[in-house]
Amino acid sequence: MQQARRVESSSVTQQTLRALSGKIHNIHIDNIPRPGKGVPKDEMPFYHHRYVPKFHDAGHPPRKKHKIPRKRASKLLLDLQTEAVAKNKSDRPNVLDVEFWPGDAIELEMVTHGGINSDKTEKVRGVVLGRVNKGLGASVLIRDVLFGDAVNRQIPLHSPLIKSLKVLEKNFIYKGKRKVKRGKLYFLMDRPKKDCQVTK
Repeated sequence: MQQARRVESSSVTQQTLRALSGKIHNIHIDNIPRPGKGVPKDEMPFYHHRYVPKFHDAGHPPRKKHKIPRKRASKLLLDLQTEAVAKNKSDRPNVLDVEFWPGDAIELEMVTHGGINSDKTEKVRGVVLGRVNKGLGASVLIRDVLFGDAVNRQIPLHSPLIKSLKVLEKNFIYKGKRKVKRGKLYFLMDRPKKDCQVTK
């Protein structure tokens, strides 16, 4: 009995589908596309699903990658900055090629006034509290004690006003007794002033 009911219900559903298909836009049920049948790729106005193989061969050329304008501009600026940094390093090795680390005492000779070609310079000393390596924005933070007051200075290393850089003493804060294990020594700002006094 159950099988007979199933056969009757299936025949009823087929009859209703055939009746509805004739009413909806005059489309017969036999003309409805089945799974696996469709419009050929050549007849499609827009073919969105393209096969891109993992390893390109002669039959499938590599897909052209369109670059975003924002990324293209940032890459161009990065290349220009890299070239400028390389040029500065070749022109002024006495400043940019000097190796120093946080905790060292350094001395910089800077132009006070009168422009780049001026002979009016002064020497700035201090303990290196940190260094920022950021292309043309590279800078160093030094701390010294002048007339009893602690002075912090952030000096850009690529500035044309810096004539020379010299390391006065390695590992100045610990006097060589132990290593400096930090990249930023900001805790020295809370220490006694004599720990960072380079200028006598």
